[in-house]
Amino acid sequence: LATNLIAQNAWISPNTRLIHTQAVQVTQVDARIDLADQIATTTLDIALRNPTNRPLESELLVPVPQGAVLKAFAFEGGNAEATARLLPRDEARRIYDSIVAQTRDPALLEFVGHAVVKSSVFPVPANGTQKVRVTYEQLLEADGARLDYVLPRSEAVEYSVPWKLSMRVKSTSRIASVYSPSHEIAVKQPNGGEASLTCETKDPGAFRVSLLRETKDEMTASLLAYPDPKIGGGYFLVMIAPPKPKADAAPIKREVTLVIDRSGSMAGPKLDQVKAAALQVIEGLNDGEGFNLIVYNEAVEMFAAQPVIK
Repeated sequence: LATNLIAQNAWISPNTRLIHTQAVQVTQVDARIDLADQIATTTLDIALRNPTNRPLESELLVPVPQGAVLKAFAFEGGNAEATARLLPRDEARRIYDSIVAQTRDPALLEFVGHAVVKSSVFPVPANGTQKVRVTYEQLLEADGARLDYVLPRSEAVEYSVPWKLSMRVKSTSRIASVYSPSHEIAVKQPNGGEASLTCETKDPGAFRVSLLRETKDEMTASLLAYPDPKIGGGYFLVMIAPPKPKADAAPIKREVTLVIDRSGSMAGPKLDQVKAAALQVIEGLNDGEGFNLIVYNEAVEMFAAQPVIK
């Protein structure tokens, strides 16, 4: 008799063939992403723990982006029979529906738009641990000069499994900017066509990274839009990268003018966020560069008649 047990509402779903009050638990996920131009290779090292006093035979269901290709599957132990296969989105949906029907856990429905890697049975020893490695490859679609990478993860707010993520990027074009709209990342300053980033998080939600590549000796820009029906609109982000300066070119001093809405609709946290963002912009200016402020509500006011030199 097969009973589906979900590990802390994680996107990784161990299936056990023994009925138990406790499930195999996901305790850590290490994700390594190698991006070479538009080819992304993702390796997931998944740490599992069996809190029971008897061995459990388990499987893994790992949602992956549509169009991904499974490259490798491995786990610790002597059983060489365990394999994994990639199921298409429709088959993944059938599996998710079956698991949800048995567990009444809606968290898995977050991944119905994805394909899934389904492993064969492998043992997790009593009161012991197991490590599983899944590697898949995908071709990222280019949106002009921008590449977007997405790693599916649970949106469940009670999700608490720690993740360590690292990404190495190699590109034939110069990398102008690296940005994550979903998680805080530490980025090593891009150097030509190479860059790297790291992230450690327990926060839920898909991990997203956008890279802006330089195409020619001119300005490069890209727009990301995030509709949000709850506010009757949404958000957008414009990524802009200036052209690579010539070796003998003198640095161009910047002059920034910030326009701030301080009307009644901005009162409270909204205005506090705008002030913090304005301070961050001004603090990022170098000596000798200038700034000015324009604020408006019923009337328009300027901070200074001329840009203030820092």
